[in-house]
Amino acid sequence: MSLRPTVLQSLVLFAVVYGIHIACSRISPTSVQHSASKLVTATGTNAPDFDWLSLTPSDDINWTPCFDEYQCARLILPLDYLSPAGYGPNVTIALQIGTILVNPGGPGGAGTDLIVRKGKDIMRISGGSYNVLGFDPRGTGAKSQFKIWGLQAGHRTLNLSDGSVPIARARETALGQKCEEALEWGPARFMSTPSVATDMLEITERLGEERLKYWGFSYGSILGQYFSAMYPDKVERVVIDGVFDAYNYRNTSWNSNLVDTDAVWASLYTFCHEAGPSKCPSRVEAILEGLKDRPLAVPFAPAGPYVLTFKAVHYNAFRSAYGPTTQYGPLAHALVAVEQNNQTALEGMEERFGAGTKCQCQDSSPWLQDTEAFYAIACGDGEPITYTDEAYRAWFEDLAATSSFGSPYWGDMYLRCSEWRVRPKWRYTGPLAAENTSHPLLVVSPRYDTVCPLSDAKRVQSRYSSALLIQNSYGHCSLAAPSLCTAKHVRAYFENGTLPEEGTVCEVDELPFIGSVHGGVDAMSVEDREILDALRSLGEAIPVKSAF
Repeated sequence: MSLRPTVLQSLVLFAVVYGIHIACSRISPTSVQHSASKLVTATGTNAPDFDWLSLTPSDDINWTPCFDEYQCARLILPLDYLSPAGYGPNVTIALQIGTILVNPGGPGGAGTDLIVRKGKDIMRISGGSYNVLGFDPRGTGAKSQFKIWGLQAGHRTLNLSDGSVPIARARETALGQKCEEALEWGPARFMSTPSVATDMLEITERLGEERLKYWGFSYGSILGQYFSAMYPDKVERVVIDGVFDAYNYRNTSWNSNLVDTDAVWASLYTFCHEAGPSKCPSRVEAILEGLKDRPLAVPFAPAGPYVLTFKAVHYNAFRSAYGPTTQYGPLAHALVAVEQNNQTALEGMEERFGAGTKCQCQDSSPWLQDTEAFYAIACGDGEPITYTDEAYRAWFEDLAATSSFGSPYWGDMYLRCSEWRVRPKWRYTGPLAAENTSHPLLVVSPRYDTVCPLSDAKRVQSRYSSALLIQNSYGHCSLAAPSLCTAKHVRAYFENGTLPEEGTVCEVDELPFIGSVHGGVDAMSVEDREILDALRSLGEAIPVKSAF
């Protein structure tokens, strides 16, 4: 049964966000009417910049050559799926051509940018039988002063023993009230996940296809759950990887994410031991704790002097835990540099630690800029919550008991949504389950995911017609650790609908510090080497933005 409203009005999908944008700058209905959706075809690499605004939005998908070998389009779709036809402004979404729709996570990740950079890798992994289409969900990519605002966050990590929580809450209050005032016409009211799910259905049908083929990572798993629950008869192939339970998400709970975070962080020590003392530092905790009392001055960095704090290094460690295979090695080198006060090494690490400033006389293209889309999408999708000191203390204490390592950063989720007042016009409140989709889903999960635990994946798998594929790895989403086994199961699913047998577990082909588990690639086939290279490349880009 389809839940799509029977009456539609014109909307524009956009891939870089210029139609509905949530950037806390004033926006008029006129500017929304002239924005359009972007689409890009995955047929090229190393593409130059492209001006999306040079394309004329259309009710039909009119492909135009772009990015050397790609095809792009801006598509007009309904902004408000609940209003009668002809009422209200339009919205724009960006697409990259293909047939498998892809969402890289966030909320706020731009699918078009992912396809430009990694589209060929996705095609290679999925078997090449389909094109790959990237689209930017409503409100992603708008212009903002996001980075400048972040520089004012201070050096304290969240905890209940000092003034860090009131400061963090005050920042969220300021941002929430500014956005509420700036978005007076209300574009943020039309960025909800059910609207984006319906956009995907519209895109699929305008491509001349009956059902959706989709690959979603992280927040993309939420989008896949919504679509499959709302339009179960429109599922052809849906893969969700790095899975967050959509009920927890919709309840604004944010308390199941860190179940396995400390296990991922502890794997740093395990892989260090296996690799040997020459490949990583011992005394990691001592290095981190030492920065609390003795922040490290780096006066001669190329982008200007900076001070290295516990918060900066700890946050970088948390983000490194999203991709241990590629990030634990560089993190280890950074920790050694801190321990030895190696100024030469630290002078090249300011970007890693979010320090330094670079003079940029011109703004980058609006579709490549950070946004506050997370607030409008994730907080808007969720139940409204009211902050009280007592409620936050109880929530944070439970979170810290789950993960002492991740809670100082994940603890901001509650504060973000408690201070966000813009509510969506369409908020889906039906069941987030579907026992009889037109084809079963494929649920993929690492055994230890940094922010989307296996326990959530199992709960989701039990509610849908689906199969669960477990990858014996650490990090966020299966792409955090390349696995030919996982890739071949995904390919078989996309190509002929084959699901892995119950209890299937895939091993990985690379480990942190150690590298290839094969001792070399000479014994591998050319096809396997190409798939492994594509997995490595795609893993560099997922997730690309925002919280998860």
